[in-house]
Amino acid sequence: MLFSISFISTLMLASVVQAAPSGPDNALEVRAPCQAGYYPNSKNGVCTVCPAGHYCPDGQSLSQCGTGQYQDKTGIAKGPCPNCPSGQYQPNQGQANCIPAPKGAYVLNAGASSYNVASGGSFQGVMGQNHTCMTCCGYSAVGNNNTVATRCAKGTYAWPGSGSGCTNAKADCVVPATCTELANGTCPAGTRDH
Repeated sequence: MLFSISFISTLMLASVVQAAPSGPDNALEVRAPCQAGYYPNSKNGVCTVCPAGHYCPDGQSLSQCGTGQYQDKTGIAKGPCPNCPSGQYQPNQGQANCIPAPKGAYVLNAGASSYNVASGGSFQGVMGQNHTCMTCCGYSAVGNNNTVATRCAKGTYAWPGSGSGCTNAKADCVVPATCTELANGTCPAGTRDH
């Protein structure tokens, strides 16, 4: 009789190893090699679901997503983690999401760990963009991190892409002012992405 109880216990243990995660921390209550998407907790050896920001390819290790990457799902077995899309960045390892570029900045390429600031003569007034807008005739954007272009005052002018401010016009000069602001991160007419 003792043999049959031991045999039944072994079968029950095998079914627990293959069972779905249970308990409040999504841990399997077994000390056995973990399946992919899980890793053994170093404190107690319990198989624990791979957290967001990581992947667990072999059931033995917990691998962090690199900078410029993210993983928003849990229980992921296969790496590497997805790259942050253009317009977003991630400076830290092991993260579940990416950070949108702030206003006055942009992220050109996917997989970035930092953002670029809009330099003089350009601006970006919307978060999460992958480009800046160049100022057009009659507008200027002095310095860095510009969120808007400043319209030149009456009697002054600026060339397209001006990052040095507006210049006083000669007395007989007619100053053109042809730019208008548009919504949703689009560049106004007379400007261009760069």
